[in-house]
Amino acid sequence: MAAPPGDNQRPRVGLLYDERMCAHTTPDGEIHPECPERIRSIWKKLESEGIPQRCIILDAKMAEDKHIAYVHSAKHIKLIKSISSKEFDSRRQRIASKFNSIYLNKGSSEAAYLAAGSVIEVSEKVAKGDINSGIAIVRPPGHHAEPDEAMGFCLFNNVAIAANFLLNEKPELGIKKILIVDWDVHHGNGTQKMFYDDPRVLFFSVHRFDYGSFYPSGDDGAYFMIGEGPGAGYNINIPWEHGQCGDSDYVAAWDHILIPVAKAYNPDIILVSAGFDAAIDDPLGGCCVTPYGYSLLLEKLMPFAQGKIVMALEGGYNLNSIANSVLSCAKILLHEEVVGSSRSPAFESTWDIIKAVRHELKGYWPALNIKLPQSLLASRGRPRPPEVTYSSSESEVEMDKGINTAENVEDGKFAEDLILPLSKLDLDEDCNGIIASSKLQIEGHSSQCESCHDPQTLIPSDIIASSFTWRSSLSKIEVWYASYGSNMWKPRFLCYIEGGKVSVNFCTANNY
Repeated sequence: MAAPPGDNQRPRVGLLYDERMCAHTTPDGEIHPECPERIRSIWKKLESEGIPQRCIILDAKMAEDKHIAYVHSAKHIKLIKSISSKEFDSRRQRIASKFNSIYLNKGSSEAAYLAAGSVIEVSEKVAKGDINSGIAIVRPPGHHAEPDEAMGFCLFNNVAIAANFLLNEKPELGIKKILIVDWDVHHGNGTQKMFYDDPRVLFFSVHRFDYGSFYPSGDDGAYFMIGEGPGAGYNINIPWEHGQCGDSDYVAAWDHILIPVAKAYNPDIILVSAGFDAAIDDPLGGCCVTPYGYSLLLEKLMPFAQGKIVMALEGGYNLNSIANSVLSCAKILLHEEVVGSSRSPAFESTWDIIKAVRHELKGYWPALNIKLPQSLLASRGRPRPPEVTYSSSESEVEMDKGINTAENVEDGKFAEDLILPLSKLDLDEDCNGIIASSKLQIEGHSSQCESCHDPQTLIPSDIIASSFTWRSSLSKIEVWYASYGSNMWKPRFLCYIEGGKVSVNFCTANNY
């Protein structure tokens, strides 16, 4: 552990990064959003700003099976431990295909153990007081991993393992109450399940929900999922009803739900599941949080737990956004200035969700039983964006009932209707792999993207009167996520290709 030179009054911020975690990658080099460049880009950005020189550099460590076993089954631990061995070479990909959004390779086992062990290492150092706070730049991420199942790019639940380590393995450190703040754009389903009946952990997740249709889908991320038994009231979900939520929406959730509850709970340490896929320009999240916005959210947590905060990387798939956002958070932990502003007001739907959550939890947290200021409710905020009429489920059966063209389709006809539009998708790329144009005939309609430098595209008026283009340079990721992350529901898949976001009754393109 190397201490930074200079001012002894500077906060002691731990920083952990290990290139070995980059060995976890797709087995055949396919393009994938959860790639090694995510953590490399963060580290390069921090180095360019001299952040490591102002921090305490920590060494990565491998997690021990007995610590992982606090949250994962013996069967799951055995699989992840052995999956990279030679005996699995012939069947590794077949095993990965059985999970939801998972790939595996020869480097996956070591990376998973390093990610979990590194979050433990930073958390223990913060709990002991060796450092004031810390950042674990780790992958693969963890918050989707459930007790006996890898999913959503996650193999081990890194934050949950670290929390249980502090509570059960190190009672002498005096950590009796832990606040986990999950600001990844996707719901932390795995973490929620691991502490659903445990009042020693207050789990707070703010995420896109889209009425249950956004990954990981279902009701787990709904506002009425508040915990059970002794853990009732200690599980708080803030489920956004649509994309495009930004700084003001998140700050409103902090000011009117998280902060009042945190004051009452008085945690001994805060673990942040720091996903940055709600960041502006992220290809999967569709939200608009800025690096300055993330710095505000972190700064509002600093007064609690004597500033004992651990940030563990989760998602985030735009390399510039994730690097700049982590940089802003590092500066906040170092008590350095972050310049920015948040201008747009919160959405109307944000206030609706905040009121619903406060009502659901007011019996557990008296601070939420106080009426919101009338001035806030009178302003109402921005109207919700136009693309947000979603089904309550990602189930093909339920969603297909709302679309006649996707109902009772024979297998052969479905394949024909799906492949034909794809066969007409003409993507021209220059020597740098930049998509210059695309044309698509889809169910009798056409769309044209004139240039990757042109921010507008022409969409037929019978689909939508006006819209914004998709980002051509991200088209491969968008199609990947539509087909593998969103269950291949035909109208949604075709709509993503065209550059839009599907609703129950129509397809709208937007600037995701």
